[in-house]
Amino acid sequence: MTGTAGALDGVRVLDLTQVMAGPYCTMLLADLGADVIKIESPEGGDQTRTSMGTPRPGSDTPAFHALNRNKRSVTLNLRTDADRAEFFRLVADADVVVENFRPGVTDRLGVGYEAVREVRPDIIYASISGFGQYGPYADRPGYDLIAQGMAGAVSVTGDPDGPPVKCGLPVGDLGAGMLCALSIAAAHVHRLRTGEGQYLETSLYEAVLAMSVWESVEYFAGGEPPQRLGSAHRMSAPYQVVRTKDGHATIAANNQRLWLRLCEALDLQHLADDERFATNTDRMGHRAELIALLEGRLAATSTESCVAQLLEAGVPAGPILDYGQILDHDPHARARGMVEEYDHPVDGRSRVVGFPVKLARTPATLRRHPPVLGEHNEELLGKEPELTADEELLGKKPELTADDDAGSGSVTWTRHAVPGTDTYAAHLTLANPDRRNALTLHMYDQLERACQEIDADPDVRLTVLRGAGGRAFAAGTDIREFRDFASGDDGVAYERRVGLAVDRLAGMRMPVVAVVEGPAVGAGSALASCCDVVLCTPDAVFGAPIGRTLGNCLAPAMISRLYAGLGRARTLRALLAGRLITATEAYESGFVADIVDPADLDERLAHLTADIARCAPLTLAALKEADRRVLAAAAPGPAEDLYARVYGSRDFGEGVAAFLEKRKPEWEGR
Repeated sequence: MTGTAGALDGVRVLDLTQVMAGPYCTMLLADLGADVIKIESPEGGDQTRTSMGTPRPGSDTPAFHALNRNKRSVTLNLRTDADRAEFFRLVADADVVVENFRPGVTDRLGVGYEAVREVRPDIIYASISGFGQYGPYADRPGYDLIAQGMAGAVSVTGDPDGPPVKCGLPVGDLGAGMLCALSIAAAHVHRLRTGEGQYLETSLYEAVLAMSVWESVEYFAGGEPPQRLGSAHRMSAPYQVVRTKDGHATIAANNQRLWLRLCEALDLQHLADDERFATNTDRMGHRAELIALLEGRLAATSTESCVAQLLEAGVPAGPILDYGQILDHDPHARARGMVEEYDHPVDGRSRVVGFPVKLARTPATLRRHPPVLGEHNEELLGKEPELTADEELLGKKPELTADDDAGSGSVTWTRHAVPGTDTYAAHLTLANPDRRNALTLHMYDQLERACQEIDADPDVRLTVLRGAGGRAFAAGTDIREFRDFASGDDGVAYERRVGLAVDRLAGMRMPVVAVVEGPAVGAGSALASCCDVVLCTPDAVFGAPIGRTLGNCLAPAMISRLYAGLGRARTLRALLAGRLITATEAYESGFVADIVDPADLDERLAHLTADIARCAPLTLAALKEADRRVLAAAAPGPAEDLYARVYGSRDFGEGVAAFLEKRKPEWEGR
């Protein structure tokens, strides 16, 4: 993930949509940099959180994740005056509102265009529906299947002798979403020029009909409704799927030059002289005979050989790949950034299809995981956590702990098969993305448990540790954890708890690879120093500038590990001067194994993971133990007296207060 500013950076979108067309529209805007606030019902939120697939307990469905990255979520019941007032408070700072209710619903809720324009006159308000806001079909339910059927797509999809078939992709939903996003961007340009907002609307029906370019041409020209042609093209031949020895290939010889090349490449020059195939019109009139002859020639040729042969001759051709081949193995999809990964606080490391347009100056980015329902209520609305059913019955609020107040964060792990082996890699994710993955006590406890669970899995050959969001590995400890420290004893207890998690990571049975993107500061450096191999991006930094920020202390064990990786002189200079160590310095000292461009990071990690996974498991474990024994020879003793001294000082309290108030601390030396 990256934090690069997008083309729509600074544009705020209120998203009243759910299911597919609307969420796809707003996701495209979010990918381009817009701040999209998803407004959901408190009673379950977007339907796709629980439908369109079967989620794990406590999780949202993959369908929801696929359409809602880069957004923030708040819960509002727009049927109540109080929550409607909150909505209009958000409208005051918004640029765009997008909704996909049935026509008239937003007006009945009191959040239609006219009501919104009263608060924000220059608002861009977009509606997506099944059939539009007016017309004889306007009140019909808006489903992709129905729109495809009523806008002609189903009538022309399928084999000539078979039944009508809907298009495999939801072209109505996705097409309406894309057209709406394009029109919102156009309306935004108009507002930048004139200061005027506007209302715009489109529909699934119109999206499908607008895509009927060749079909409408055929009807307008000949007066006969187009028929089903299977995979064949309406305006040229041969341009379709053909059968080969071991499967199918696609051939696109859609002009005379390519037709002649095809004949030569397949040693079918006699067809070039056949009057049935002399021109494109002739070939279309004798399409069935032509395809039969081509498939007869290819019956002894594999798909791979057919495609290679035609491409060598300059004839467009390709194999038919399934989504497993594309999303897991296709090098072009990977090179084009069409498979991206993100870290989710509940589901861990996940994959998603990337943004399909490459903007040189303002690239689309994956910045936020799909939000948990109401995840940003406190941030955007100032709402306190909802009571549980039991707490509501008891008539009390939940007790707010330091972990809860700090947002708690999460540490999750998932098991991933390593291609080419029969083993697995554990992907361990630090997730507190709104605080650059700063660690809370809750997260330290989860980290300790995760390490135990991974070690107990005999099929895991290595662990990959990385931070969620791609903008930070771990920016230290969440400083809000320290607000309630009353004495040095609190600091001692804190360091003991942290030490258990850090030592557990350092003691992992199998190798641990740290992937450091951005800051690995304080606790982040501690965790990275426990790992056996560290890959980092050029913007990574290491160290613990606590001498000029908090005024607390580092565990001797952490300092020892930093000495081992960065060297005593470099480590002490950084600690005593309160400065950070760059990726280049860390690489030169041997702390970092390699500095990798973000675009190449996943590929480099995949190669390293595969190399480690192929090694003998007993050797991997023995090397880890040997490394621990070398480090243990110089391991320092306990330092509880140091912890008590600094955590119990007035300077530590001042450091925490100054950090949270974003000012420089004023040290007293006591």
